[in-house]
Amino acid sequence: MKNVVTKIEIKDKKVLIDVNDAYYTYLFTRDISKIKFKSIICIDHELTQEDQEVLLKHIISRGKKRTMHLLGKQDYPKSKLEDRLTKDGYIDEHIAIILEPFVEKGFIDDVSLVNRRVESFRTYKSKKEIQYKMKTHGFTKEDINDAINRNFSEGDELESAIKLLNKKFMLKVIRLEEHDLKKKALSFLSRKGYPTNICFKAYEIFIEENRRIDDWF
Repeated sequence: MKNVVTKIEIKDKKVLIDVNDAYYTYLFTRDISKIKFKSIICIDHELTQEDQEVLLKHIISRGKKRTMHLLGKQDYPKSKLEDRLTKDGYIDEHIAIILEPFVEKGFIDDVSLVNRRVESFRTYKSKKEIQYKMKTHGFTKEDINDAINRNFSEGDELESAIKLLNKKFMLKVIRLEEHDLKKKALSFLSRKGYPTNICFKAYEIFIEENRRIDDWF
């Protein structure tokens, strides 16, 4: 199959190139003179095999540098890097080639990353809240559930719920009537995604601990 340049558009210091009536890639205007094409790239020009290889090599090299820059700032799940590269103007075919060596060498490791993040959230978030947050971060449902099962127990969820109540309501124990305090505390934990049984159990432990403290005065 012939690969013919069907559209060239200059936009925001980029040259956007369509091949066979489909978007293919972009080049920065500053880079065009540095790329050693064998022929002039123009509309209706058929890309030679050599020019295709030169163009692909440039695209992949630039994409790898962009990926290294992103990973140098923070860890990303693979799907988020794919989204970033797509937004930058790379097509799926090129993204797969760009990310492959990063996955092979462990620089992109969704399983390890989701486990670390679940572990870091374990002491102050509910299971439901962690699931939602990890999903918005781009992890798969399977990886999220595996990480939670590995790093998170009902005891952890209860402990984090008690911790949140102490942080938010400890000073209100004295000021609020117990009925109002219970209502506010249970509503607060429910909004945070804690199941009903954890909400009530955490409140009972919280109020009992604070009653003992109150007896000191």
